[in-house]
Amino acid sequence: MELSLNRFFKRQYSSLYRAIGGYFTSRQNNKNREQERGKVREGIKRFLLESALEGCSGVHSFAIDITGNTKKHSHKSEDRGYIHSGSTGGMSIGHNYSVIGRKGDKGWMLPVTVDRVPHSENKFDFSVIQAESVLDKVPVGDRSIIVGDSAYSCNKFIHNLSKRENVAVITRMRANKAIYEKYEDKKEGSGRKRKYGKKYLLNKPDSLPEPDYVEEFEKTTKKGLVLKVRLSLFKGYICRGSKDYAMSDIPINFIRAEVFKENGEKKYDRDLWIGVAGKARDKITTMNGFKEYGDRFDLEHFFKFSKSKLLMDKMQSSDPKKDEDFMLLTGVAYHALCKSADLLDEINIRPWENKKTIRVKSPSNIFRAASISDVFDQVYTGEIKKRGIPDERNIRKSFTSKENKPIMRKARDPTKIQVEIKSTFGKSPIVSKTSINTQQESKEIFRKKILGKADEIYDKIHRKVA
Repeated sequence: MELSLNRFFKRQYSSLYRAIGGYFTSRQNNKNREQERGKVREGIKRFLLESALEGCSGVHSFAIDITGNTKKHSHKSEDRGYIHSGSTGGMSIGHNYSVIGRKGDKGWMLPVTVDRVPHSENKFDFSVIQAESVLDKVPVGDRSIIVGDSAYSCNKFIHNLSKRENVAVITRMRANKAIYEKYEDKKEGSGRKRKYGKKYLLNKPDSLPEPDYVEEFEKTTKKGLVLKVRLSLFKGYICRGSKDYAMSDIPINFIRAEVFKENGEKKYDRDLWIGVAGKARDKITTMNGFKEYGDRFDLEHFFKFSKSKLLMDKMQSSDPKKDEDFMLLTGVAYHALCKSADLLDEINIRPWENKKTIRVKSPSNIFRAASISDVFDQVYTGEIKKRGIPDERNIRKSFTSKENKPIMRKARDPTKIQVEIKSTFGKSPIVSKTSINTQQESKEIFRKKILGKADEIYDKIHRKVA
C-alpha cells in the first residue's frame, strides 16, 4: 500500500498485489503457471546482467552475500527458518536470499540475481550454483572476479569456482586459518604421496615465512587521520580440505593488510587476511585484491538502501514466491535509478546543502532527484483502465483459511540413524559414533547391523583402553 501512495502509481493499491502475483502470464491461464513464471524470471535476470555489463568489457567484478527477509509474524508462510536479522543485529525468523551484484561506478552495486535459499539446501552449495549461472553468461574471454566475506572462505565455495577458466575468487580468510607449503618430494617411492609441507597459522604472525612482495601506501580518513597501510603477499600456499572437497591441488595467494598510525602503532589488533584463489589469481595484483575486497561492502549499502527506500523486504505476503518476485523486481527499480543518474543535473540545490556533496551521483541523491523530476510522469500517458477480477476467479467465492506452517529447523537425513556409545575410563569419557543408512532395510537386517556395529565399537574401545 505504501508504494501505491506514490504519485507515479495511478491504479488502485490492490492492483499492485495482483501484478506481483500474475505478472508472468494472464490471470485466465491456469496451466503451466510455474513454467511461465520461471521463464519470465530468467528473462529478468538476463536483463539485469545485460544492464550491469553494458559498456563494460575485459574484467567484471561481482560480489555475493546473503540477506534476510524477516517473516516473524507470517505464520502461514512456508519454509521459514531462523535467520540473521540485520535490523536487530540478532536472530529472527524468515527467509534467506542470496544476492549477486556487479560493481559499478560511484558506489553502485547493480544486482544481477536475487534468489531465495530453500531451508533444505546448504547456502554455500546454493551460492555456487547461483554464481556459476551468472559466470556462464559473461562474454567469452572476459575475466570475472567474485568477492565474498569470510563466510565464503569455506571449501564448498572455493573448490568448484576456482577450477573455472578466467575466474578469481577473493574472500576474507578467518583469523585462525592454517596454511601449508606445498610439499615437494624429490624421491620417488611407493605409497601415498605427501602433499602438505610446513604449517603456518595466520594468527601467529611471528611464525609466518617471509612474504613474496610488500607494498605500502598512505590513506587519509575523513577526519584527517593519516594512516599507513602495508600489504604483504604470500603466494602459492594451500589449505586443508575435506573428503568431498580436496584442496591440496588448489593454491591460494594470501594478502595480509596491516594498518598503522602516525606514531607507528597498529590501529587494529587483528590483521586483515584476504585469499585469492582460482586460475586467474595471479592476474590480481596485491593492491587490486585489497581494493576489490573493500568495494564488496557496496553490496551491504545496496541492502540498506533497497530495504529502506525501495521497500525490498516490505511485501506482506504469506507466499514466498511473491516475496521472491517482489525482491527481484526491486533490482529492476535499482537499475532504473542507476540509468537515471543524469537527473541529478536538473534538480536545484537547497541553500543549506554542499554543492560538492550533492552532485555525487550516489543512489540516495539520484533517488531524491527522481522524486523531484517529472521524467517518470511521461512513461505512460495513455488512459488508465480499471481492471477487475473475473467472476470465475472471485476471491470472495474461493477464500479459504490457510494452515499455520511450522518453523523449519536444521534438517536431518531421515534415512540415517546415528548410534552413539559412551564408555568411561577414569576421568576421560570415550565417545564413539556411527551412522547407519536405514533406507529400504527390513527390521531383521537393521537389527543385525546395529548389533554388529555395537560389537565393533566396543572392540575398538577395549583396544584403546588396553
